Amino acid sequence: MPVQPLADTVRRAIQRSDTLQLGAIPVLYPLLETLGLRDLVNTLCPTQADLDLGRVLLVLVLNRLMSPQPLSAIQEWVTHSVVPLMLDLSAAQLYDQRLGRALDALYPHLGELWARLVVRAVQVWHLDLSILHWDITSFYFEGAYTDSELIRYGHSRDHQSDAKQINLLADVTHQSRIPVGYQTLPGNTADITTPLRHVDALLHFLARPELAPLHVHPILVSDCKMITPEAVGACHRHHWFYLGPWARTTQVLTVLRHVSEDELAAHVLSYRPRRQVNDPHFVPYRGVWRPFAIQVPPPPETPDAAPHTVTDRVLVVWSAGKARLDLQKRQTTLKRLLDGLEHIRRQLNHGRYAERDYVVERLASVRRGNPAKPLVQVNLQGTDRALSLQFHIDRERLAAEQAVEGRYALGTNAAHLAADEALTIFKAQDDAEKQFRTWKGPVAVRPVFLHTDQRIEGLVFITLVALLVRALLALRGREAGLKVTADQVLTEFASWSVVDLTLRDGVHLRQITAPTEFQTKVLTALGGPPDERYLTNLAA
Repeated sequence: MPVQPLADTVRRAIQRSDTLQLGAIPVLYPLLETLGLRDLVNTLCPTQADLDLGRVLLVLVLNRLMSPQPLSAIQEWVTHSVVPLMLDLSAAQLYDQRLGRALDALYPHLGELWARLVVRAVQVWHLDLSILHWDITSFYFEGAYTDSELIRYGHSRDHQSDAKQINLLADVTHQSRIPVGYQTLPGNTADITTPLRHVDALLHFLARPELAPLHVHPILVSDCKMITPEAVGACHRHHWFYLGPWARTTQVLTVLRHVSEDELAAHVLSYRPRRQVNDPHFVPYRGVWRPFAIQVPPPPETPDAAPHTVTDRVLVVWSAGKARLDLQKRQTTLKRLLDGLEHIRRQLNHGRYAERDYVVERLASVRRGNPAKPLVQVNLQGTDRALSLQFHIDRERLAAEQAVEGRYALGTNAAHLAADEALTIFKAQDDAEKQFRTWKGPVAVRPVFLHTDQRIEGLVFITLVALLVRALLALRGREAGLKVTADQVLTEFASWSVVDLTLRDGVHLRQITAPTEFQTKVLTALGGPPDERYLTNLAA
C-alpha cells in the first residue's frame, strides 16, 4: 500500500483556513495594559453582563487605532482579528446596539475615567506638565441633529460653513505631545468665551491628590484665542503663566510701530524651523521685549470689584516669512478691492448703477470683510443718474501697514523666559495642532452616525484615548532611539497576521506569520511580552 505524502495528509486534515489580523496589537496592547483601561472602566462601571465594559472599551480603542469603523461595522472587523482570542469574547457579542448602550453607561464617568488615565500616564512616563499647549478645533456633522445640544452651526475650521459641528478644546504636553485635557463644547461656542472655563478645568485636574504634590504652575501656550484680559487675570491669580500672540488692537499696533528696524536688527534670535535648519538662505527671526499694560477685569466670583492693571511683557517678533505673507496678502486683498471698485465705476450711471442707493450697497459689499478696506479712500458723489466715484490708496495708512509687516506681539507674564525660549516654546504650538490633524485623519473621529449627545461624547472619549495611546507609542519609540513615527508603525504593522487552521477534529492550529525586518526592529526596541500571548485569553 503506497505511503500518502505528508502534505496530502495535512491537507485532508484541514477543514478550514482563516487569516486573522494581528496588526499593531503587540505594540498597542501593552500600553493599554499599563494605563489600566479595562480595570479603570470596570471599577467605575461594574456590570453583571456576560461581557464587561472594560473589554468593550478595549475593542473600541483598538479599532480606532488600527482600522476606525462606525459602530455598525465593529463586529465585522472583530471577526477577522485576533481580538476574540485575546479578550475571550465572540464577535456576535459586539452588535451595534450593545456598543451604543456601552457608550451610554460610560457617559456619567467620562471625566473621571479620562483624568485617571492621564494621571496614570503622568506617573508611569513622568510626563512634564510645566508647559501645556492649548488649542481648539471643530468637527462637522452631516444630518439634521435637531435634538442635539452639542451639534450646532458655528465658525467652521473645516471650511464647512453649511454643516453643523462640535468644538473640542484640548491640552497637549510640550515635548512629548501627550494629550492631557479636553472639553467638548457646542459647535456655536465662541472662542472668546472658552479661556476661563479652560483654566478652571485645568485647575481642577492639577488639584487632584495624585498631582497636587507636583506643585505644577504651567505655562499655557495658545494662539490669540487664549490671550484675553480675563485669561491673563486668571493666570495671575493662580500664579500660572501664559504665552501667546495678542490680537492686533490699537494698543498692540502702537507697540509694534515703536520698535525701530535698527533695534530689531540688533536682536537676532536663534530659533529656526525644523524644515529650515540647513537652509543657507534662512533669514533669522528677531525679537525685542517691551512692557505691556493690561487692564484685568474682576474675577467671576467678585464681579463688582474694580478692574486693575498688570504690566507684563510682549516680545515684538519679526519674521521674514511672515513679512512675505503679509505683503502677499495685502497685495492680493488690495487688488481685489481696487478691481471691485473699478468695476463699479465703469458701471456707474448705467442700469441699476444709476441709483445711488444701489451703488452704496454695492460699495459696501465690495469692501465688506476685505482687510485692505482701511487702505483705500472712497468718495461717492452726486445723485441718481449723475453719480461720480473717486477712490485712491491712502499712502499714510499704507506706510503704517508696511511698518509692521512681519511683526507680531508675543505676550507673557513669564519673567523667567528669555526671548529665544519664549519664541521656541510658542513655535511648538504647531505640534499641538498636528495632534488635531491626527484626530481628523488616522484615528478618524468622522464619519459619525451617533444621534445622541451622550454617545457622541463617548466616541470623543474613545478617540482621545486612542490619541493618548498613539502619543505614548511615539514617546516610547523616541526613548528607544527609533526614528519612526506612530503613523509609520501602525501602517507597517497593519498587515501582520495569524494563520488559523481548523482541523476536522475541531482542533485549531494558529501560527503568527514571520515579522518583517521593520516589525522586528520595532518589537526589539520596545521590548514587551512574546507575540504568541495574543493568541491566548488575556482577559482571564
